[in-house]
Amino acid sequence: MAVVWHGTEIRQYCPSWKRDRGCTWDLAVKVSYILLHLFDLALTVLAVSLGLAELNPLMRGLLASPPQLIVIKLAIPLLIAWLVPSKLLIPGVLFLSLVIGWNAKELFLVLF
Repeated sequence: MAVVWHGTEIRQYCPSWKRDRGCTWDLAVKVSYILLHLFDLALTVLAVSLGLAELNPLMRGLLASPPQLIVIKLAIPLLIAWLVPSKLLIPGVLFLSLVIGWNAKELFLVLF
């Protein structure tokens, strides 16, 4: 199912002063930030299930409790995306992209 943004939906989401400044771009940055966090979580869970060790002590403790892990890895990025302007999230999106790329490469090397 594809989501199509019509003019009325964009106008409802965007304040009037921001409509001409690329409000859909702001939404795309925020959604990308959240999805990258969830993809990082999926890669972490996959790596741990394959027998690799989590090096982050906080994440290692949270992996023992999946409900807490999902709440923290979803709630904190949602809160950050809600409160922080999208232009300030761009470095986070770039950094998360690099981290996920690195993790995917390492996971690929271990598997093959």
